[in-house]
Amino acid sequence: GARLKLSVPVTYDTVYGVSWSPDGKLIAFGCADNTLRAIEAETGKQVLFNGAHGDWVLDTAFSKDGSHLVSVSRDRSMKLIQVATQQFIDNITSITPGALKGGLMAVDRHAQKDELLVGGADGVPKIYRMHREKKRVIGDDFNLIRAFAPMQGRIFAVELSPDGSRIVAGGSFEGKGEVRAYAVEDGKLLWSLVAEGPIYAACFSPDGKTVAAGGFEGTVRLIDVEKGAARTQFLPAPLSI
Repeated sequence: GARLKLSVPVTYDTVYGVSWSPDGKLIAFGCADNTLRAIEAETGKQVLFNGAHGDWVLDTAFSKDGSHLVSVSRDRSMKLIQVATQQFIDNITSITPGALKGGLMAVDRHAQKDELLVGGADGVPKIYRMHREKKRVIGDDFNLIRAFAPMQGRIFAVELSPDGSRIVAGGSFEGKGEVRAYAVEDGKLLWSLVAEGPIYAACFSPDGKTVAAGGFEGTVRLIDVEKGAARTQFLPAPLSI
């Protein structure tokens, strides 16, 4: 059976958005004390601590080479941190007041390059380049590559397909859930699937042919990526009384 390998008490409240470094040596996560942290997977030793965010840190993603760590937060920002020095490098999203319409809840990195898919309270999935290529100007959102058609309500989950050609986003509006898939190249909405309860998680299978989505209902749906229809659904942890 399963055996606990490592347990590391951290902070005083919930932790969010766990991600592995590309080499599997580090585990990063956000905290409800507004901090971003990373520990060694083998020992549990904390090797990164950063307090640049002003609200809960909800998700994380490493750069392709593992040298940088990205975090998103309820403070409406996506920040870039250098792993070796633990230093804040840049706000990847705009710093212009009012440019971001709500907290950011989810981030995922492209499998082959340092581009980031984010989603949050404004319901708009967006792709950003990780590293700034020109000097910041007040009012700019230069790192933005593409904004997709908005969903109703909040986005709780986003992921790029393994080949980077599609994205999936899951969220909720007025108690109902929705899963959407878009084409990255032109931003086209490919399909939408509605659920009775909010969707909190959505991801692609390794071959990119299936999306798994789940949420408040407790049901996991396995969705055909080409058709946008559920192949099957199941309760991953059925309860018995």
